[in-house]
Amino acid sequence: MIRKTLIALLFVLFTAITSAANLLRVEQQVKNGNLLIKPIYELPISDKVIEAIDNGIVITFVMQTKLYEEVNWWFDNNLANNIKTYQVRYFSLNSLYQLHNIRTDEKLSFASLEELMTYLGEEIIFEFKSTPLADYFETRIFLDKQALPSIMQLPNVFDPDWNFNSDWQQFQIDVAQDSSQ
Repeated sequence: MIRKTLIALLFVLFTAITSAANLLRVEQQVKNGNLLIKPIYELPISDKVIEAIDNGIVITFVMQTKLYEEVNWWFDNNLANNIKTYQVRYFSLNSLYQLHNIRTDEKLSFASLEELMTYLGEEIIFEFKSTPLADYFETRIFLDKQALPSIMQLPNVFDPDWNFNSDWQQFQIDVAQDSSQ
């Protein structure tokens, strides 16, 4: 009995320290035949991550959204996946923080890390081809520790200051009509 309680307590503790990103809400709309999903996150990062960025370490954040069709009595169909990978870096010569979308090579500069994290948490939109089959979607964000320099990967595996993960959050698709203009 004590063993089960201890395991449950460790699981709860591990879950508590690994969920630093908080999903506040999700905005959805259909525009020009596309489903637009905009997750709104609160992204508090630890002082260790801030120190690493300020010292020139490139930090990679991954945002994912998956679209599903419900299937009764079986596994749900994954209709589409969308992954956005962003690198955060600091340029000390001009004191600017840069958010780099790896896939599109779009680069945005910010005067402060707080502004950059607010943008990352509130302005990223996932676009899917609208389909009547889609019933719900899941979304998450995490810090990609495998993208860190190899010397930093092992020491930060279990460090709670580096465990930045929102876990998968599920939402029903709730879009009234196409708002294309």
